[in-house]
Amino acid sequence: MFGINRPVVAKSPERSIAFYYQSIDSVRELLSYDRVVVTPEALSDSQLKQLQQAQVQVFAYLSVGEANPQLAATLPNAQLTENSAWQSLVMDLQHPAWQQYLRQSAQQLHDRGFDGLFLDTLDSFRLANASQHNAQQDALRQLLDQLAEISSQLILNRGFDILPALRKPPVAVVAESLFHGYDVSTDRYTQQSAEDIAWLSAQLRQVQQQGIEAIVLDYLPDELPLRLKAAQQILAQGFTPYIADGLLRQHGVSLHYPVRRRVLGLYDGDASPKKQSRCHRYLSMLIEYAGYVPDCLNFRQLDPAQFPLQLYAAAAIDLPDANYQDARVTQLVQRLVPQIPTVFVGTLPSDSGLLQQLGIQQEGFYSGRLTASSTMLYPLPTASGTRFPRYVSTNPELDILVSLTDSQGAVGAAVIKAPWGGAVLAPVHLQELVGDRLRWMLDPFDYLLPLLQLPALPVPDLTTESGQRILTAHIDGDGFPSVAWLPGKPFAGDAIYQRILRQYPLPHTVSVVEAEVAPHGLYPQHAAKLEDIARQIFRLPHVEMASHTFSHPFFWDPRVSAREKLYGDALPVPDYQLDYDREVAGSVAYINRQLAPPDKAVKVYLWSGMANPTPDIIARTSALGLQNVNGGNTYVLNDNFSYAQVSPHINWYPGAVQVYAPVMNENLYTELWTENFSGFARVTETFEQLGSPRRLKPVSIYYHMYSGMYPSSLGALDYLYQWAMRQAFTPLYLSEFAQRAHSLYETGMAYHLSGPGFRVRSTGVRSLRLPGDLYLSPLSRGIAGVTQGPDGWYATLGAAVVELMPASNQQHLQGRPYLQHANAIVQEWRLDANDLWLELQSHVPLQAELRQVAGCQIISQSPALKLSRQADTFQLSTAEPATVQLQLRCPQSGSEVLQ
Repeated sequence: MFGINRPVVAKSPERSIAFYYQSIDSVRELLSYDRVVVTPEALSDSQLKQLQQAQVQVFAYLSVGEANPQLAATLPNAQLTENSAWQSLVMDLQHPAWQQYLRQSAQQLHDRGFDGLFLDTLDSFRLANASQHNAQQDALRQLLDQLAEISSQLILNRGFDILPALRKPPVAVVAESLFHGYDVSTDRYTQQSAEDIAWLSAQLRQVQQQGIEAIVLDYLPDELPLRLKAAQQILAQGFTPYIADGLLRQHGVSLHYPVRRRVLGLYDGDASPKKQSRCHRYLSMLIEYAGYVPDCLNFRQLDPAQFPLQLYAAAAIDLPDANYQDARVTQLVQRLVPQIPTVFVGTLPSDSGLLQQLGIQQEGFYSGRLTASSTMLYPLPTASGTRFPRYVSTNPELDILVSLTDSQGAVGAAVIKAPWGGAVLAPVHLQELVGDRLRWMLDPFDYLLPLLQLPALPVPDLTTESGQRILTAHIDGDGFPSVAWLPGKPFAGDAIYQRILRQYPLPHTVSVVEAEVAPHGLYPQHAAKLEDIARQIFRLPHVEMASHTFSHPFFWDPRVSAREKLYGDALPVPDYQLDYDREVAGSVAYINRQLAPPDKAVKVYLWSGMANPTPDIIARTSALGLQNVNGGNTYVLNDNFSYAQVSPHINWYPGAVQVYAPVMNENLYTELWTENFSGFARVTETFEQLGSPRRLKPVSIYYHMYSGMYPSSLGALDYLYQWAMRQAFTPLYLSEFAQRAHSLYETGMAYHLSGPGFRVRSTGVRSLRLPGDLYLSPLSRGIAGVTQGPDGWYATLGAAVVELMPASNQQHLQGRPYLQHANAIVQEWRLDANDLWLELQSHVPLQAELRQVAGCQIISQSPALKLSRQADTFQLSTAEPATVQLQLRCPQSGSEVLQ
C-alpha cells in the first residue's frame, strides 16, 4: 500500500494477538493487533484482505477434537463422547471421516488466504475413557503433522505432551486460564490456585525452551483496569498475554488494545433509510472530525438486552419524541446512560423514571417569545406555534450551559452538561428552513461535541496529503452532447476538452453517460463524433476514466415512491427498462471496450441523480474493482453557512461503502442550472469556509459536462482552475482520494500496554491530525512528516503501521529528518540509524521540502530530481510530473523498525 519493493524490515519479537469469535461487521478493532484468531465464517474475503494489507496476520479457528451437534450428526460413527459444558461432541481422532473433514477444512482455509490455523480442543479426547488416550494421542500427532503440510503456520491450544514428537513445531502454543479462568456452566469468572498456576507456568516454560512462543489466554469481566493489570502480570512472566471475556465476544487486551472509537446513533428504519436520518446527516460529520466512527443503527433491528455497549465510546441520540414510545429505545437508553456518555439532541425521553435517572423533569411547555442566555447563530422561533417542552434540573451535578426564558418569565434548560453526557434541546439545536435545509442554532463543535466526553485522539484525515490540502477534479458525463453557445457550435464535451482539460494538466477523473454518446443510445446520428471526443479525452495523460452509468438513473433505491420520480427512472432510452447490472457492469464494459486507450481502464463509478445506492448496488462496483463516488450534500457559502449543510465523508455499511463527493457540483450554485451560469465561481467560498478554522473537506472541483455550454460557465471553470493552481495543494486522482475515504472507518487505533502513545494501522488513510497536546518524539515510527495546519498538526504516514510516541517538549521528531510538505504522494519512507530512503510520486511538477537535514549527505537521487539546500532544509523539485527516489545519509538520525 505504501509503495512497492520495500526492503524487508525486522519484526519485533513481541507481537500482540486477539481471539475473537463473534460476527465481524468491521475490522477496525481487529486492526489494533498484530495477529488475530477468528471464526473463519465470520470474516469476509474482503475483510481478510483488509487485515492482511495492513500487515495483520489472520489465523482461522479450527476445532480438532470437538464438533457442534449439527456437524457431528453428519458423522455419526466418529464420536467418542460429549462435552456437556459446551454442548459439543468429542470426536474420534482415529476415524477416517473426521480426519478427512479436518484436512479438507484446513485446505479450504489455506486456499481462502488465511495466514495460518489456530487448532483448538486438542486435548478433548481426555474426556473419553482412559483406555483410548494413547491411541487418540498418536492419531492427534499424525493429524498435526498432516495439517502442518497444508498450513505453514499453526498455533496450538495446549497439546504439551506431543510437541517434541511433531515433525514441524507450531509457531505458538496457547494456554488458557493461567491466573484467571471462566466457568461456562455457571457463567462465573474464577481465580486459579497456586498449584495450577505453577504447573501451567512450568509447561509454558518448556514450550519456550523448544523455541516456541507461549501465549496465555486469560478471562476477566469487562473492566479495563483489571484486564490491564492481568496482561502486565502475564507479560512479566515472559508470555504473550490476551485478556478478554469468557466467551471471547469482546476485543480484549494484549500488548496493544483498541481505542473505543464507535459513537452510537439511532434512527427509525421504518421512517427513512439511514442516509436520510438525522444521525447520519447532522451528527456523523462532527463525530468523524473528532476521529471517531459514527455508527447509525436502525433501532427496530436491535436487541437492547444483548447490544454490545463495550464497543462504544459514547452515544448521540437524535430521535423524535414518538420514537421514545418504543420499548426498544427506552430499554437501550436505560442501559446507555449509566455506562457511556450519552447526549440527547432535540428531545429527551418522555419516560418519567428515565428522566428522574437523568436528574431532569419536564415542567410544561414554553410560551410566546423566547430569549437565550447565550447568543444564537440565528433568531429563535416563538413558542406559540410549536410546543417546546420546558425542562428543569433536579440534580445539582447538572450544569446548565444555556437556558431559555419565555414571555411568561419561565426558565428552562436548553443545553445541559451532565456526568452522564448531556443534551442540546429544542429549539436551540437545529432550525428547519425552507427547502429541507437546517441550521445549527449554536456551534455544535463548541456546544454538542464536548458533551460526548470523547478523549482526544489522532484523527484519520481525508483532507490532507503530505502536509498539504488535497485537490481533486471530477466531471460527471451529463450534457456531453449538448450544443455549446460558442463559435462553431461544438458539443459541450468538446468544449470541456479544448477549453479545460487540455489547458489545465491537473489530475482529472472524467466520465461519460453511455446512452448519451454510444450509437445504441439517445443520439445515434452524432455517436461517431461523440465517441471520438471521448476517446481524445481519455487519451490525455492526466485523465483517469470513470463511468457515469448507462442511462443516468435518477434513483438507486427501490424504496423511493413513484410520486417522487418526476422525471421517471432514467433517461428515455428506447426499449430499455432500468437494470442495475446494465448500469454498472455494462457501462464500464462499454467504456473499456469502445473508448479506452490500450493502457487504461475505468477506475471510478460516479453515481447519478439522487446518488442513493443501496449496499447491494454499491457492492457491484467493488466487485469490479472500482472506487465509487458521489452523493452527500455539502454546500455552504459565505452568506449561507451552517455545519448542518456539511455531509460526512462516507456512508458506511458492513460490506459496502459509498464515498461522498467532498462538495456539491455547479447545480446548486446555478439554481439547478437555470440561471447565473457563472455562479460556480463561488465554490471558492465553499473551499475557504471548509478549510479554516477547521479543515473539514479537501478542495474538490466537481461539475458536469454541460458546464461547457456557455461562455459564462466556462469562465467560471477558468477562474476556479487558475485559483487552484495558485494554491499549495496536493492534487490526487479521484480514485486515490476515494481509496483513502473508502477505508476511513477501517483505521485501527490502539493503546500500548507498556506505556503512552498510540499505534495506528491504516488500510488507506495517509494523514493524521494530531491532538493539540501530542508532540511526536524521535521514537515515533512510520511518520514521514509533520506540518502545521489551520486546526492542528498533520502527520504524514510513511507506512501502514505507525507508532506515535509522545515527546516531552513541544517539538516534533527532534533531530530526525522529516517531510515538511509535498504536492506528492509518499510511496516510500524508511529511516534507519543513518540512512533515509524516500520515494515521492507527483501528478504535477514536484515541490517538496525536507526539514532537519543538517549534516545529511546525498547518496543517490533520481535524475529528474533537483535539490537545493538552505540551512537544515532541502527543497525538492522536478520540471514535470514524476516519481522520484532519494537516499540521504544522516548520521545519528534515529532508526525505525516497523512492525
